[in-house]
Amino acid sequence: MEYIIKIKKDKKNLLTDKWVWSMAWKDARNNFSRLFLFISSIVIGIAALVAISSFNNNLQEDIDGQAKELLGADYVVHANTAIEPSFMARMDTLGIEIANTSSLASMAYFMTSTSGTRLVRVVAMKGNFPFYGELETSPDSAYKVMKENGAYAMVDSNLATQYDVSTGDSIKIGNITFQYAGEVKNIPGGGAVQASFTPSIYIPMEYLDSTGLVQYGSRVNHDIFLKTQTTKIAEDIADLLKNDVKKQGHTFETVESRKENLGEAFENLYRFFNLLAFVALILGCIGVASSVHIYVKEKRATVGVLRCIGASGWQVFNIFLIQTVSLGILGSFLGVILGLGLQYSIPAILGEFIPLDINVAISWVAVSQGMLVGIVIAILFSVLPLISVRFVPPLVVLRNAMESSRKVTKTMVLTISLIVIFPLTFAAFLTKSWAVGAMFFGGLLVAFGCLALFAKFLTFLVKRFFPHGWNFIWRQSLSNLFRPNNQTTVLVVVIGLGAFLVATLSLIQNSLLNQVEFVGNENQSNTILFDIQPHQVDGVIQLVSDNNLPINQVVPIVTTRLKSLRGKTIDIIQKDTSDNIPNWALTREYRVTYRDSLHQSEKLIEGTMQREVVNSGDTIFVTISEGLKETLELEIGDRVVFDVQGIPIITYIGGVRDVEWSNDPPNFIFVFPKGVLEPAPKIFVLTTKTTDKATAGVFQRELITAFPNVSAIDLNIILETLQTFFDKVAFVIRFMALFSIITGLVVLAGAVINSKYLRMKENVLLRTLGALKKQIVAMTLIEYGYLGFFAGLTGVGLSVISGWGLATFFFEVKFSPDYLSLLGVWGVVILLTMIVGWWNTRDVVNSSPLEILRREVL
Repeated sequence: MEYIIKIKKDKKNLLTDKWVWSMAWKDARNNFSRLFLFISSIVIGIAALVAISSFNNNLQEDIDGQAKELLGADYVVHANTAIEPSFMARMDTLGIEIANTSSLASMAYFMTSTSGTRLVRVVAMKGNFPFYGELETSPDSAYKVMKENGAYAMVDSNLATQYDVSTGDSIKIGNITFQYAGEVKNIPGGGAVQASFTPSIYIPMEYLDSTGLVQYGSRVNHDIFLKTQTTKIAEDIADLLKNDVKKQGHTFETVESRKENLGEAFENLYRFFNLLAFVALILGCIGVASSVHIYVKEKRATVGVLRCIGASGWQVFNIFLIQTVSLGILGSFLGVILGLGLQYSIPAILGEFIPLDINVAISWVAVSQGMLVGIVIAILFSVLPLISVRFVPPLVVLRNAMESSRKVTKTMVLTISLIVIFPLTFAAFLTKSWAVGAMFFGGLLVAFGCLALFAKFLTFLVKRFFPHGWNFIWRQSLSNLFRPNNQTTVLVVVIGLGAFLVATLSLIQNSLLNQVEFVGNENQSNTILFDIQPHQVDGVIQLVSDNNLPINQVVPIVTTRLKSLRGKTIDIIQKDTSDNIPNWALTREYRVTYRDSLHQSEKLIEGTMQREVVNSGDTIFVTISEGLKETLELEIGDRVVFDVQGIPIITYIGGVRDVEWSNDPPNFIFVFPKGVLEPAPKIFVLTTKTTDKATAGVFQRELITAFPNVSAIDLNIILETLQTFFDKVAFVIRFMALFSIITGLVVLAGAVINSKYLRMKENVLLRTLGALKKQIVAMTLIEYGYLGFFAGLTGVGLSVISGWGLATFFFEVKFSPDYLSLLGVWGVVILLTMIVGWWNTRDVVNSSPLEILRREVL
């Protein structure tokens, strides 16, 4: 009686009531194994959030600290045409140190033990580049040897390894044979990803002309690097040269712009990884709510007893709230510790894709964020299921089946509002965009809603069309989907969402890979020869024929620039602020061709195609690709004047082509009719198809010997490189998605373990009625097989819709689903669900009826 009076006396103190805290500890101590699953639902999500946020903060600091070393200079001018002498003279008057590089694609012949040919990027260097950062070579003297000892070349390390290049070996580039000076391990502005696609060979600038590679039509990129005394001087130079650079169609970079560009380049990476962490947190929220909901249902008798001895509804509520908040703090702390450990693995995984040294350190901002979010989740998603304990009547002790009254309270309305606001706000915070956050949150809501509706619909169908004629085991397993206290909806949502995420990632990866997999088509080419001069065409065709290779295309290419659009010169358009045409589209060098028919990769979607101009005074109509027509804001009939080597040619837009750029290249933005550009200076491109590497190797060696300036693009090598690259990207994506998958498994395990206490009574009844242990095992496996089957089917089905949307509208590639991979994901989901379900209910299956009955009595 004294204890009851004590309760009544202190019950208004709520959270300050010592009795409440004492009861919270005693109850949690006796049920810690079940409440530990509550922690597990938080730990993985917080770990993902902290690891990614901490890595993000470290990377941003590294970008700010290493931008100058990555650029290699204070100011850089980039040009895809030869630098004008007047512009160079103005640069010389600045009185600062200058370095130059010129780069172009060319074939290289490696005279090594594993001799071979390869398309490379030849980089001619002049001056003391880099001014900042370090050009790492092996041996250390390689750069000095290349600059001072004549015809020596350095080779990217992966290229040197591939062809086993060593001291004493030679490399033939164009007309010159260079001695091997050493390998380049790292160079400012380069990186492992760039080296994978365009491995480079570095030579002295004074040998570039002697190679014979720079001829009419050769695409050479030029960079001018400037070193200034201060950042302020670099900014002043940027302002001084800005108009000249823009007018010439060049671009420039400063240290600040490099910081911004790197930040923007990694921003999408941050967003993607943050959203994966967000998904893990949302799954954790489901786990928290589900665990507390089931836990509260199991504690109804305990709540009834507490109410009988005088505890108020708020006191009982606070007992369980103290438990969840305390365990939420503990789970957040464990998640932070795990996340800080995981951040050390992220640089190792992403290092190949990041062109800077990553310094891993503890980010206290990320730690604080993780702790705060974990506690918010623990409180927010526990309160709603905990509210019901306030209305459990004392009479429940005598009538256990009695339901408590369900009241809509202010607390409940406020909690539901916050539950909706929290994910939306947090998604916007992670993505730094309300629009992106809202879209992601909306998409997630749609996925949740579809999965939940499907679960309800599944339950309805099972009830409505229950197969009474089935075997007992199959009937009982199916009926478990709609038994009292079933978790069909929660499990279908959790399992389905995991399947949805993994399958979507698989579909996007496959679509991106299939975008470049055009080599296998029998009617298409896999080898492209370019930079063929007019007097070399017959010889190259003869060489191709001598090697028994098909000649698929011989395409003339003329370089040109735009002189005016719709009667306005390019200079006027550049100055007109009302025009939205990007400068690069106005000043770039266009490579055009002429022909009298459409290529197989094109289709005319608007207007007509002029096949030939017969008389010199006839109007010339060109066709344009759909994409650039929108960029240049052109319509059918608009006048376009081209500058072809100083000669203006007046044309009109006659038609618009839809071009599949990856289909049997080369493809073109502008196509002229025949009878116009034949007299203009031109180069030719020839396409063919090699059947195997041996044939390709022999042909390319003969080609580089007979025509050193002609380069060959082997699309098979590009495809292999892309395949390797995408495999690595896919590994990174799947590694980060693992956070969400593990959280989903933890939530699944928690839901199953929490439900096993309800299953004990069911098993007692079944065993009492004569059911065998093996029958109960079979029913458990079949039930979870049903759940995995339907949840996986729904998740995979939704992934096809989301994958199509992302591929079509976001990545803008052709949607290419791999249905075999989807079946694999579906099968793995079913198997994992059955394994987790059986593993976490094995104690229930192995418990004897008498043991359970004794527990109930005690």
